[in-house]
Amino acid sequence: MDKVYITNHVKSEILNICGLPTIRPYNLNGFASLFSLGINNNADCEKLESKLQSIAFQYETGKMISPNTISKDFTVNQCIKLVLSIAN
Repeated sequence: MDKVYITNHVKSEILNICGLPTIRPYNLNGFASLFSLGINNNADCEKLESKLQSIAFQYETGKMISPNTISKDFTVNQCIKLVLSIAN
């Protein structure tokens, strides 16, 4: 499992849900809030939760994302940590 690839996949999904270009997801600032990127309702948060859970399942990270975990106040880094176990 390549953490850089998975991190970029998560960033790409966030950009996709926000309706932003996904050409260079690695440039997305990890400290950006989901709200600042355009996620401002529960439907978008649920869609992102579903995408992140599918990424965790696809790459067999062993992580489970509970419903209603993500809010518009989450950062990109917090979303990545939901999928991966990353040491600080």
